[in-house]
Amino acid sequence: MVKDLLLEIKDLQINFYTYRGVVKALNGVNLKIYKGEFFGLVGETGCGKSVTASGVLNLVQNPGKIEKGEIIFKERDLLKMSKEEIREKIRGKEITMIMQYPVSALNPVMNNGDQIAEGLIANKNMSEREAKKRVIELLREVNIPEPEKIARQYPHQLSGGMAQRVMIAMMLSTEPSLLIADEPTTALDVSIQAQVLSLLKDLISKHKATVLLITHDLSVVAETCDRVGVMYAGDMVEVGEVDQIINNPQHPYTKGLINAIPSDRRKELVEIRGSVPDLVNPPSGCRFHPRCDYVRDLCKNEKPKVLQVEKNHIVACFLYEGGYEGGESGRTD
Repeated sequence: MVKDLLLEIKDLQINFYTYRGVVKALNGVNLKIYKGEFFGLVGETGCGKSVTASGVLNLVQNPGKIEKGEIIFKERDLLKMSKEEIREKIRGKEITMIMQYPVSALNPVMNNGDQIAEGLIANKNMSEREAKKRVIELLREVNIPEPEKIARQYPHQLSGGMAQRVMIAMMLSTEPSLLIADEPTTALDVSIQAQVLSLLKDLISKHKATVLLITHDLSVVAETCDRVGVMYAGDMVEVGEVDQIINNPQHPYTKGLINAIPSDRRKELVEIRGSVPDLVNPPSGCRFHPRCDYVRDLCKNEKPKVLQVEKNHIVACFLYEGGYEGGESGRTD
């Protein structure tokens, strides 16, 4: 069954103008996310994952600039909407975001309950009494013990895991269509990470929301996501269902990420040679070619087109140039 399209990013290019030169952060990214799915965006630090999220929320500010592209959300181009319209109708309402470091993202001078209630009063037209009642319900929903006590406390009094639960409750309070989770478990202990991810997946299913999960951890992707996009140096290099990406990776970079994961089947880790390129002066052609074991002259001069290698699985690599040109990073069914 074909799902309804919620978000489509078309040829998104974002640059940052710095004293060192122009950082070419996104190199024409294409992506489709469908209603109800848990989509993972994975790649090394600096590959453009968070910049993509900032573009969706229209939060790219000086020295950054969206050079071109479209971000179609519910059939409307967010880049053509005014800042006021984005702020009043989209950001924090239709699209919300869970930050990497929840304690620093929460307001330190407001107690936890008031912060959640503030959004309910502003966005759901609730009275103060109704909002406070709903706050306790939301805190219970994210498995916080003694929710009345936690509501009265301040962010600095919370552990990292508890603060992230408060943040999840706050972001879900407006019943968003799209929730962006930017490395939501990075600052948490390993034991707490699994609890938060499991909670997030259960809540998203219950609230019928869609998730864009940004992470560098493929094990998180394998446990939670339906589909996965792999980014490298500002390019989307592979998109597929999670089983396809984990068990049958096609792009040399994706294969390198998989091979770098500790496994009982390998006695030693296989690292990706070289280092991430400087995006002030990125490699020509395929940006991965200086680190690729399969590099050809063509790779050095031309950017590869997007090709379909199997159903719902596409890759941007000249190794598959005999395949079908899908032309976009999304489903093809």
